[in-house]
Amino acid sequence: MTQKNILSVAVLLAATGIASNALSASIIMEGDFVRTAVSDNGSLGFGSGTAPGILHDPTGTGTFGSDDYLTPGTPWEMLSVRSDQTGTDTNNNTTTSSGAIAQVGSLVDSSTATTSSVTWNGMMRGFYDISTTYFFADGDERISMSTTITNTSSNELTGLSFLRALDPDQDVFSGGTHFTINGRGYDSNSDGDFDDAGDIAPEDWTHSEGAVTGLTIGLWTDSALAHNSGVSSPWTTNHDFYLGGGDDGDGDYAIGLAFDLGALGVGSSISFDYAYIMGDSLGTVDIPDDDDGTAVPEPSVLALLGLGLLGLVGFKRRK
Repeated sequence: MTQKNILSVAVLLAATGIASNALSASIIMEGDFVRTAVSDNGSLGFGSGTAPGILHDPTGTGTFGSDDYLTPGTPWEMLSVRSDQTGTDTNNNTTTSSGAIAQVGSLVDSSTATTSSVTWNGMMRGFYDISTTYFFADGDERISMSTTITNTSSNELTGLSFLRALDPDQDVFSGGTHFTINGRGYDSNSDGDFDDAGDIAPEDWTHSEGAVTGLTIGLWTDSALAHNSGVSSPWTTNHDFYLGGGDDGDGDYAIGLAFDLGALGVGSSISFDYAYIMGDSLGTVDIPDDDDGTAVPEPSVLALLGLGLLGLVGFKRRK
């Protein structure tokens, strides 16, 4: 396997924990099938319109072309936390600085020669801490994510929910269009019941397929926590739309996956796993199911992978 090197530089952060320049703090992650980055506001993509966004090589040879799921057009990959006490806090790739949720410390790069692993830590001061570890091995056509939210306030957080969403643009370069074929769930027999072997329930999977290239990306989870997926025409950041299973159909729309976390007691934490999964077509996407034993890593595993040198940010590249 080709050795990966990490070039790390120390970065001084402001007292708020927000990096002064998003581009300087982003870390590139690269495997045989996937090339992406984590920005200092916790979103995927190097920062704003700078490549890489989310690149995918279906051949597994590490040959990444111009068909990017994220950076064409207006990059839009976001994470959002909502509670009754804080309202909705959203960090989005379209901005070049941290969003409502402040970054805490530097990104932690725990990648090895055959795996890519980056952890981002953020906080809403006086209310909650949030961390996400992004992980994939060289043979993965997915970006596994594990998020933990901890109540740091002196009161219970209520009405807590989390949203991850993406506006996919994989056909902009090859096809000249932002239009995508979108859906929820996977119905292997097209019988509309989602209960056959190999089927994926609509609440567990939402996807966008390139009408020209066929390149497909989707959000998936098998979490036991209450969750649902959606396809949004106005690229809404309203958690209730996704939790309600909204589906606006095909077009230049956003796909999203939301978790209904309920109430979180003082000092308590809640963790959940999910993933972006890619394929050269919808029919070849390797969506995990209950029968194949495939799953994204557990939070405890990803937490161990996320341990590294604090105070360093890096830029990882293949020789």
